[in-house]
Amino acid sequence: MSQDIAPHNPNRFIGITLLIVLGVFVVPNLLPQFIADLSPHLFASIPCDRLPAAADLPAHQSAIGRAVQDPLLLEVAAADIGADDALLLRLTITNTSLGTVPLVYQADTIAVAGAEAAGDGLGIIIEPPPAFGSQEDRPSPASTSEAGVRLLGPRQKCSHSIEITAAPAMIAGGGTARAYYRISSAGDHPPQSAGARQIYDDQGLDILRENPVYSQPAPIKPRS
Repeated sequence: MSQDIAPHNPNRFIGITLLIVLGVFVVPNLLPQFIADLSPHLFASIPCDRLPAAADLPAHQSAIGRAVQDPLLLEVAAADIGADDALLLRLTITNTSLGTVPLVYQADTIAVAGAEAAGDGLGIIIEPPPAFGSQEDRPSPASTSEAGVRLLGPRQKCSHSIEITAAPAMIAGGGTARAYYRISSAGDHPPQSAGARQIYDDQGLDILRENPVYSQPAPIKPRS
């Protein structure tokens, strides 16, 4: 009793191999963004003030995180100007690297003004300048309190929302918003607790070669 045996099809083998390669190398990179586009409320970034604070950076730093350079991607978006002249800005910070990086972040020190403020940290440049906002030049201390340093994980993003009062010129003609982040030094290590082992002599804050880093300008629509 004979049996019909289907001839071997090399094209089928090649097709299966290509599907496996596609699943291993391509899908992990594209699928998260595809799902995020379909359901943005499920994949929204977390608030930056919920990121874990740094703890004993001289003793605990990722070797991968210290090796990365220019890992930050900044984005800013503006809502429509409200009837009360309020303008809501949303700043998003993304770590594009595979290492955890330290981010100098304090919600109450983010500068929002018509020009770039001096000193380290985050800021948003508004044109035309806002009617009310913060434009205090911030000092760049030798070290930063670890309560003011947050840890942004690999491929992680966080966001921060700011509400300002739009100037009459912006209400009538619109404008732009542009975010920036500056860090001037690696940061000296803070005083160390007794018995703790120190591996690094800095806080690992120097993650930018191009300093500061800027976002693309975001349009602000005039109030209709």
